[in-house]
Amino acid sequence: MPCHLLSSLTMIGSPTMFVVLVQICKVAVTFCFCKNNDLPIQYDEDGQYVVHYEEDKIDAKSMHDEVLPSIKPKPSCHSLSFSRAVDTMLRFILLLLPVSLFAAPFSPDNPWGDYASECLADKPSLWDENRIVKEWYTLNLDDDPHDMWRQVATDYGAKMSAAVGVVKTMLDEFGGPGVWDSVLLLLKDSADMLTEPYKSEIHALSDLTGIQLEQLTLLNLFYEISKACTSIVAIDHGGKVIHGRLRLLVHLELGHSHVGVDENAQFRAVTFAGHLGILTAVRPGKFSLSMNSRFGTSLETMTHFFLNGLDPDQQFAVYACREMLANCETFEEAKDYVESVQLLAGAYFIMGSTTGGMVNTRAYNGTDHEAFIDTKQQNGWYVLQTNYDWNEKDIYLDDRTIPGNKCMQQLGRKRVSLQGIFQVLSSKANLNKATVYTSVMDVDAGTLYTFIQDCPDPCWMV
Repeated sequence: MPCHLLSSLTMIGSPTMFVVLVQICKVAVTFCFCKNNDLPIQYDEDGQYVVHYEEDKIDAKSMHDEVLPSIKPKPSCHSLSFSRAVDTMLRFILLLLPVSLFAAPFSPDNPWGDYASECLADKPSLWDENRIVKEWYTLNLDDDPHDMWRQVATDYGAKMSAAVGVVKTMLDEFGGPGVWDSVLLLLKDSADMLTEPYKSEIHALSDLTGIQLEQLTLLNLFYEISKACTSIVAIDHGGKVIHGRLRLLVHLELGHSHVGVDENAQFRAVTFAGHLGILTAVRPGKFSLSMNSRFGTSLETMTHFFLNGLDPDQQFAVYACREMLANCETFEEAKDYVESVQLLAGAYFIMGSTTGGMVNTRAYNGTDHEAFIDTKQQNGWYVLQTNYDWNEKDIYLDDRTIPGNKCMQQLGRKRVSLQGIFQVLSSKANLNKATVYTSVMDVDAGTLYTFIQDCPDPCWMV
């Protein structure tokens, strides 16, 4: 069944997974360095970690003091030079990729050749009812964690183990045989640092699947490190709001016992097997949500988590999404929550309502920017978000924003529909080798349709 696909399996070999591995190795090396050097930590005036060799008391002067004044520096450290070196290495490798990947002729007028972006807005519809994933799991958030996740664990346990094996193989190949052990050491006791109900649920999944707790925690934290995708919210001339996004899958219907399940589910979501958080979801008749990664915003706070645990009122972004969907009754409540919740990593929260939509650009400690659907503005009938800020350009090798905007404008407001947004998200370069699924949602009706995606050659890798 197509629903059995797992992100870690389908993304093997892609630059997206490579970025994830780089981030894991950065944190792992930082952790090992810190554990072998009993050095005090403090922050410079830009909020960056710096290492000092003084044994006396230190004062933490940074933005962190305003947000978390009760947190005092603990013996630890952070290797900024290592972080920057790996980032530089990654950019250099990505710049070399086209030399080996371009197999088709290209010219100055079409430097990407057969890998160029292609808008399918005017092409025959790709919408096929037979391709829609039909399998759903109905979960009651008030159930015992073992009962709640039992069926998912039964159906997906073997594939979750296989996903762990793929990650281990890639880490061994990328960093040598010692990296896997270092990552597991880094994750030791991390599950017990999670807040409830996620702490109990991840223990339950480990019991049910037989997967080592540290390995299951690694799968859960993957999306805090890398959640590259494209999200669109658009409104047609009749006021109907459609929300679409690309990424990974397993269908869930969730609700509290007093709300009900099945057709009365509190919200419907797409995630991947073994993951307790939510990345794509709709709360029928109220709001929709997808979350994209904000690159380069998680290393310091993730390192702090592994060394010291969560700070007061802090939450993983993927778990914050689930809490928002479970507890917020209106779009305004959800918007207020997204704007203020303290996170472990920055992210883009793309939200739809029954009358519009928005993109919230989040730092770990507050909102940096918001963009709203405004039909009075030219092309203001939609918002589109990839993984780059509103005021910066996409990396040349990962330019999805410009092709996405051009394709939306080619589609036009008159053709906004589930099928129309699906057509845009099925267009290169937003469709690429790292794409696993496309989901589209009707906010008012509360419907969510998911398609397994494939990008036949020639197709760019990210």
